[in-house]
Amino acid sequence: MKRTSPFAVAIAGLTALTATPSAGLAQDAFLDSDDIIELEEIQLNESRRGVQTDTATSTTVVDQEEIEARQATSFGELLDSIPNVSLINGSTPQGSAVNIRGLGAQAGTYGTDGHVAVVIDGVPSGAEEIYRNGSLLSLEPELFRSVEVTRGPGESFRYNSGAMGGTVEAQTKDATDFLQDGDTFSVRQKVGYESNGDGLLSTTILSFAPSDRFNALAFYGYRKVKEGKDGSGTTRQATGFKAPSGLLKLNYQLTDDSRLTFGYTQTTSPAEDVPYDAFDPLWSGTLVDRIMKDKTAYLSYRYTSVENDLIDFEARLFRKQEEMEITSSTVGANLTNTDHDTVTHGLRLENRARFDTASVSHTLTTGVEFKNRERSAILLSGADAGENDGTAPGGTDESISLYIANKMEVGDRLTVTPQIRFEKQTLTSQNNRDTTVCFGPGFCIPYTAIPDGTQYKKQAWTGALSARYAVSDTFAVFGSAAYNENLPILDDLRSSANREKSEKATTFELGLSYDGFDVMMDEDRLQAKLTAFRTEIWDGTTYSGINDTKLEGLELELNYASPVFYADFAAARTRGTINGTSTFFNYTPADTVQLTVGKKFMDEQLDIAVEAKHAFAHNRTTSAGGATAPSDDWTTYALSVGYKPKSGALAGTEMRLGVENLFDTTYRPYLTNPNRNAKGRNIKFTLAKTF
Repeated sequence: MKRTSPFAVAIAGLTALTATPSAGLAQDAFLDSDDIIELEEIQLNESRRGVQTDTATSTTVVDQEEIEARQATSFGELLDSIPNVSLINGSTPQGSAVNIRGLGAQAGTYGTDGHVAVVIDGVPSGAEEIYRNGSLLSLEPELFRSVEVTRGPGESFRYNSGAMGGTVEAQTKDATDFLQDGDTFSVRQKVGYESNGDGLLSTTILSFAPSDRFNALAFYGYRKVKEGKDGSGTTRQATGFKAPSGLLKLNYQLTDDSRLTFGYTQTTSPAEDVPYDAFDPLWSGTLVDRIMKDKTAYLSYRYTSVENDLIDFEARLFRKQEEMEITSSTVGANLTNTDHDTVTHGLRLENRARFDTASVSHTLTTGVEFKNRERSAILLSGADAGENDGTAPGGTDESISLYIANKMEVGDRLTVTPQIRFEKQTLTSQNNRDTTVCFGPGFCIPYTAIPDGTQYKKQAWTGALSARYAVSDTFAVFGSAAYNENLPILDDLRSSANREKSEKATTFELGLSYDGFDVMMDEDRLQAKLTAFRTEIWDGTTYSGINDTKLEGLELELNYASPVFYADFAAARTRGTINGTSTFFNYTPADTVQLTVGKKFMDEQLDIAVEAKHAFAHNRTTSAGGATAPSDDWTTYALSVGYKPKSGALAGTEMRLGVENLFDTTYRPYLTNPNRNAKGRNIKFTLAKTF
């Protein structure tokens, strides 16, 4: 079958990148203070979540207000209301993973497959696989001020060549979030309780700003949840956890143009006497102790010239460490006695230049990234102790990447954005000896040694072209085309077929958006966005026995806000086949629809909302058991109440009550193992006070 040339997608339209800005056009225009007219403040009604109608990508933003309202137990629970986003073990950090448009994780087997990028404060997480485990989303949700999810590859090229499924970008809290004008110090204490699992939460945030140039935030959180129950009262085995977490962020304004920022986050999740398999508690009777740690540190220097729009430069030095230590009393068992450790060091240099050429306004982003990821999976007992586990090869992944994106606004209606990325990679083997790994009685696989220092090199050109045209002040059409290559990961070192092979994909999107005011009454707003997509993957390396995958689907987001009430609606549908046949691709999510209706009272101090979610039955699978076994349809309801007094003795206090799975429904989401249904009714209460 004839494939679309990568350069037909990746380079189309990039000739505009070479345009030279005119010195005259780059100058700022200034108004005399006497010419400035003060406009009356306009109050816009808002719902819980708006629709990003001004972009050509399928992007959803979960802001600070929604994060507080959702009272999430895990980071994954911040994402599962987004269309075409599904979770694996979403209510626990153990084995937590995300699936976007059918890509991102192999439910029941691996917690990541490299098709979804997870980026915390501009620092990318790892993509290595650990058999029947995962920790990609093992993060404390209280650490974050916003989470942005882009479905499809449209915004991934700053961080990744192969994120054809999508990108999750999260930003941690900042001291300025908790300091009012003139404040130099504040303390925010939050406590919470959830009934299903007797969960307890405590977070303390100290914010300090002794001057206009310096501010600091220190966060400490502790969460503990016992094993919960599903709607039938059955205990959800191995779902309890405890998770201490911390955040330190320092900002220093060196000059009016430059700023220095340091950030450090850590989440730890220890578990004792739990099944080895984080997805299926009945897969093996072997119990293990599992300690997961996620540490992210970065130092950034930002220079934004107040006189020259061509200079908005940032240098970001970062380190990411992802640890999972698994131990058991079963001496010599490779899988259950391994210390997994992945450490990533990187430096990203990026500049954003704004200039005009004729009638075109440009925002040109250029960047280069140097990255080194070192992975080990040291066996802790047995004849091969001290060597890497055969299923998790050790070594280094060194890469250099260059990327360019040019957002071109032609007049008031047309926006065209070409992007291109070049990535060159070297995989180097380290400490991978002859070994045999047993996955059960009588089922053992031998692995051949790879000499230390053996290298495998690969490079890729990837890119995208997107466009949005405003047909009128309310309607717009948009579309995009993208080409991705998922380069080999360290897990491919022992595969002679995959260690020098990249997985390739094209994605095409078309859509329509609407954004109108005073639609049904004065001071209301209606937003809607419909996106159709098609992704074709070939030269497959991720899924056993699958060389080609075709995915197509629809996503709808709708938002309405008025003085009377607000509503958010979302729906998603995805279909997938493999190897050029009608055989189902088993990892596509179930079709879903979701509706939130709410109202704000007492000058928006009181917010009450009801949320309903329905998943249709899913039988588009070839599996009869496990996480990809057919699932029935289900509907759940949730209630949330938030009260934030603006004055009086309770000013600065925030009280929230939530009831999830209101009618205690027993159900199993698709991509969840049948041995662990979803959580039953769960009543949550949080109380926060800023001093």
